[in-house]
Amino acid sequence: MKRLWLVFCLAILIAPILLFAENVGDWKAAYGDWKMINGRLAQLSLKAGMAMAHVYLPQSGVMQYEVDIRYLGGLEDEYGGFGFHVFVDKPHSSKSWGSGKSDLLWITYDPEAYGGSGVYAQAYKSKSHIDMNLLHKGNAYGLPASYLSKIDITRLNKYYLPVKVVVDGDTGIVKVYDPLVANYYYKFSLGGALGKGSYVSVRTNSLAASFADFRATKLR
Repeated sequence: MKRLWLVFCLAILIAPILLFAENVGDWKAAYGDWKMINGRLAQLSLKAGMAMAHVYLPQSGVMQYEVDIRYLGGLEDEYGGFGFHVFVDKPHSSKSWGSGKSDLLWITYDPEAYGGSGVYAQAYKSKSHIDMNLLHKGNAYGLPASYLSKIDITRLNKYYLPVKVVVDGDTGIVKVYDPLVANYYYKFSLGGALGKGSYVSVRTNSLAASFADFRATKLR
């Protein structure tokens, strides 16, 4: 399981303050500086905490999510994070801690809080827009500092990371596919059935990033 999270962290690394009045397609911005740039959904603020946007997407059973992610900036102060809420029932329309009833898959970079390399994969259970909690210790699944020493942070914005995740809403089992090894995945549990969801939320914290080619497929 720890190897799963380590590879997930490494893959993420290499690959609204006020909402500006701009069309973001089917996505609805709740908080942050969200724009559509060359077909990519981008959150541009380096300071917005809890920036989030939602898209209507009915979910049940086994769902496969695919997206490519590009880092734009924000880690210079050694703090930032991003992730996705899946199986969201009713997302909040403005700045919020949680996103309805949902599960959040999250990557955080915060060496001051967690020590070590500062990069950790985390999973949260959201019960409402104000009630969300970690499913494990915050520093349980970290990326070793030796991995970070191989990464040139000044070139992170040159990479596009393909992400593929399968979530079984009936069991809570999640598969994160290795972006470098075909058909290889890492498996973990969110602790039980997720039921049904109506939205997906993408969010960042003190980090600018862009997202494109988002696809969701019901496998079963």
